Amino acid sequence: MTGIWIKCCAFALLVCAQKVLALPRVDEDTGFSDSASTLAFVFDVTGSMYDDLKQVIDGASRILEKTLSRRTRAIKNFVLVPFHDPDIGPVSITTDPKKFQHDLQELFVQGGRDCPEMSIGAIKKALEVSLPGSFIYVFTDARAKDYRLKRDVLQLVQLRQSQVVFVLTGDCGDRSQPGYKVYEEIAATSSGQIFHLDKQQVNEVLKWVEETVQAMKVHLLSSNHENAQENQWEVPFDPSLKEVTVSLSGPAPQIELKDPFGRSVGEAQGLKELLNIPNSARVVNLKYPRPGAWTLKVGCSGRHTLRVTGVSSLDFRAGFSSLPVTEFNHTRERPIQGVPAHVLLKCTGLHPPGQLNQVDLVSASGRSLRTLPVPLPRDHGSRGLWTVPEFRTPSESFFLKVSGKDADGYRFQRLSSVSYTNVIPDAPVVSMPSTIKGFYMQTVVIGCSVESDVPYRLRFTRGGVTLGEEQLFQSSSRASWEIPHASAEDEGQYECVAQSSAGLGRAHTQLTVREPPPALRPPRNVTSPPGGVAVLTCQVEGSMRHNLTWGREGRGLAARAGRVRVLRNSSLEIGGVRPQDAGEYQCVASNAEGETRATVWLQVPGNPHLLPRAAVSRPGAGTAVYPPPRVSRC
Repeated sequence: MTGIWIKCCAFALLVCAQKVLALPRVDEDTGFSDSASTLAFVFDVTGSMYDDLKQVIDGASRILEKTLSRRTRAIKNFVLVPFHDPDIGPVSITTDPKKFQHDLQELFVQGGRDCPEMSIGAIKKALEVSLPGSFIYVFTDARAKDYRLKRDVLQLVQLRQSQVVFVLTGDCGDRSQPGYKVYEEIAATSSGQIFHLDKQQVNEVLKWVEETVQAMKVHLLSSNHENAQENQWEVPFDPSLKEVTVSLSGPAPQIELKDPFGRSVGEAQGLKELLNIPNSARVVNLKYPRPGAWTLKVGCSGRHTLRVTGVSSLDFRAGFSSLPVTEFNHTRERPIQGVPAHVLLKCTGLHPPGQLNQVDLVSASGRSLRTLPVPLPRDHGSRGLWTVPEFRTPSESFFLKVSGKDADGYRFQRLSSVSYTNVIPDAPVVSMPSTIKGFYMQTVVIGCSVESDVPYRLRFTRGGVTLGEEQLFQSSSRASWEIPHASAEDEGQYECVAQSSAGLGRAHTQLTVREPPPALRPPRNVTSPPGGVAVLTCQVEGSMRHNLTWGREGRGLAARAGRVRVLRNSSLEIGGVRPQDAGEYQCVASNAEGETRATVWLQVPGNPHLLPRAAVSRPGAGTAVYPPPRVSRC
């Protein structure tokens, strides 16, 4: 019973391991770390960027000094990715700020008059080596040549939840080209922005970067607009917000901020201007704003983007799943197209009786696409996990905006750090071993493993004929077809077929059925007095062909005539037993499919050897133990 129990436990652990390994989310730490981000500079090293490089080197010193002086540090490591056409790198990664500055100073510009550049591949490399939730700044005066890498970069942005900001001192003169449009898509997806500057203005943006690269950064509002217009927003500021930053990028930017009493807030009321470039961008910052509903009015004379961020311990992360889950590491970063979505929200800084009330799906322009209620969990949110009921995701990209009230009853809202797009599922991936060996009259299990993002139906076939009934699975899993008593008639090719809305996947295996290794009956231990004759016997069950040999202490005993010999029935005979003959003997029954071992003990009265229990060892089954026969003493 003990052996069976151990096997059952091992199998259960294996199944659990399979489920865990199949989960799409790889990060176990679902909290928000104060020092888990990367500061990455992606820099164009063509000759025309010489003036920009000098300003970036100087600005980096201030950014690092400011960041490292804060009590909660936002940056854990630093990445530098230089690029030009056609090369990217070498990539520098360091945790030492001085090394990062040295690497910047070691950059040298080369060539020039080359437009466009390999900027998207460089951004991709920066995202790949950066930590989640990182700050990536791209400095270039050219549009992208490798814009076909857009899909890979957008997926990485959503996976890493990182922000990409573009500091452009040129764009090759045409913003309608795909190589420029890709910058806009990356910035919009990552809650980043594009700043168009003259080369002497790079230093001004770096002063803004110096203020905004910090820990506990939260997003409150994001909108992108193709045309000139004015917009007014009401944004609740809760007491946890230590500061708020409004960033408007576009021509002739105008920002007006009013407090909960309807009064305009200016420099006298603590509003600080971080950046003001009349033809490109304006950024303002307010420390410790009064809690309540604030009014924000912005306008630009052309295409523009608005970002409102804050510094707060109250924030959230969202995880998607096709079925309801209760653990955040059982979710994935993106929803799946065509499959109803479940969202699990992991909140920090929100404690009972504070609660979430609703989630809005928000378009890139800031328009609400759909509002979903958030039910109060049984633990009233003490674990920080909130479940959004099943819904269908829109075809366009969307942000998640959560709203609620804190423990003191103040309204708050937070926006996801990136926008989400649906994963387009692939056909199921089916795998089976190329061959399976079975034994006559024993159970054979034909296994099949399927990886699929969407539900699928699975069937086993042989010769085009379906075996049994189709099974419905909701996600990646393992299935099997069992043959209780295998025979030669069961040999042949078997196929596993998985069909989903995304396509068809199949795999096949070849089953062969052979004689099993010989099975030994439990042998009896033998007792013989000195001078007597001892016969040690191993009996093989069944009539299958086999070879039986004997050994002792790792050496084979030859079937020769003499005091020790193997009889015609394969028993081992020891004549004229001596005290030193006492001990352990092994018999081995083997055929082409394997071997089985058994241990027989010879006891000689008066010999100090103790009589252990006899054992049979079968392939893959461990050792079976049997009690020795009773020995009577005279």
